[in-house]
Amino acid sequence: MSMNYFFITIGVLFLIYILVSIKKNEFTMEESAFWILGAIVALLLSIFYKGLDKLGSILGIAYGPSFVFLLAILFLLFMNFRNSKKILKMNEKINKLSHKVSILEYELKERTKENVKEEKETNRKKESK
Repeated sequence: MSMNYFFITIGVLFLIYILVSIKKNEFTMEESAFWILGAIVALLLSIFYKGLDKLGSILGIAYGPSFVFLLAILFLLFMNFRNSKKILKMNEKINKLSHKVSILEYELKERTKENVKEEKETNRKKESK
């Protein structure tokens, strides 16, 4: 029974940590919803631990705690897949931005060269008068 309290405490602390991180704007709203859901599921599983065996046997899993590991692995795989998609989109945006910056730098150099030439011509005209 004391192990049950330990896991409930861990679940509550994890939920509090997630809520504090959300308050500090360390997560987007979409990400925070997934993490809150995961923390609530972990907390519920630690409270109703006897139901794990029943739920596991319904799903064909002989050992209840294996079901917890299955849920954790599926949750982490899902989060990994989502993060990989986000990273890919961000890399595409970074490439587009770097191309735009390169073009702007080139245009700025060219305009600077043109301005320098115009200033030299204006100075020559002033000197010749």
